[in-house]
Amino acid sequence: MPEFYTRLLELRRSEVAGRGLAKVPADLYAQAAAYLGDVRATYESELKENPSGRKGDLARQTHARALQVARDLVEARLSKILTAVFQSSVGGSRELGNGLPEERILFERLVADLRGFRLEAAPYLEPMVPGPAGAAARGGPASAPGAAPVVAPGGGDSGPAATAPPSPAAPGRAREGPAAIFVRILKGSPPLEFGGERLELRPEDLLSVAPDLARILVDGKVAERILIEPASP
Repeated sequence: MPEFYTRLLELRRSEVAGRGLAKVPADLYAQAAAYLGDVRATYESELKENPSGRKGDLARQTHARALQVARDLVEARLSKILTAVFQSSVGGSRELGNGLPEERILFERLVADLRGFRLEAAPYLEPMVPGPAGAAARGGPASAPGAAPVVAPGGGDSGPAATAPPSPAAPGRAREGPAAIFVRILKGSPPLEFGGERLELRPEDLLSVAPDLARILVDGKVAERILIEPASP
């Protein structure tokens, strides 16, 4: 498969020249593995039959060069993926343009791991959970009973479900602090750890959240506050 070696050279050149991931065949990794396996089998067979033969030595050199080109290509792509992972973990895009299926799985796993580490080890770095909210995310004293976000009945509708009162506190656990505030999510965001729960922020969702978190979401233009009109007597 000498033509695939030429293709590898072209792919490496494109990958090194661009900032984002270059467009490559969807089965690049499988093709490279098959090609390198064939070349290795060829030179091993030739050297076994004729250890001093030139054909086997040429096949061995071809395998070594192709392996280096494939390594350069993979490592260039992994470097870009790691950069994208970091940017996504601090609020950047969750898209991986031109990412292959194997690379997208790696990207999502690394983003989740990095965000989890930041929330656990350094919650003060998260713009969504500063100050008291950060303590709540760690389960500290600022975590008040009943303050964990709860999805309001009715999903993203703005009809009667938006006026439903917050669920009553569980028996034996008096509600502390200010009442929860209803907000409507305006734009999606990576999952947020708050009050020991994982909160998914999806556009048009209605949430009942603690006042501190409501202020953060509204100030960040992630959500808008919904005013609940008191029921007529």
